[in-house]
Amino acid sequence: MTSPPAPIHATNAWNPTGRNLQPVPGTRLFFTHADALNGPRTYVLLGNQRHLTFVADLEDHVDPALLRSVLIERFGLYPHLIDLDPAPGLPRLVEDQPSPG
Repeated sequence: MTSPPAPIHATNAWNPTGRNLQPVPGTRLFFTHADALNGPRTYVLLGNQRHLTFVADLEDHVDPALLRSVLIERFGLYPHLIDLDPAPGLPRLVEDQPSPG
């Protein structure tokens, strides 16, 4: 089992939101709740501390426990891209390996 990711601080150079991003347990997803001019929003990004991709701007403050299923069902993201530990038989992401020597 992989350890849960740490939150991504607003000052992280790879964080384009300027807000602290909280991890969604068991996934590579990070989110923040915001109050925009058009009402409450949930911004969702996929990645890690060094690489983030914006994947969703959801209306309202969505419960983090629902984010994984919303992104799979509504936006068509693949579970093996979202999950830290994909189910058996699904592809796995290869993390950067340290160079020898």
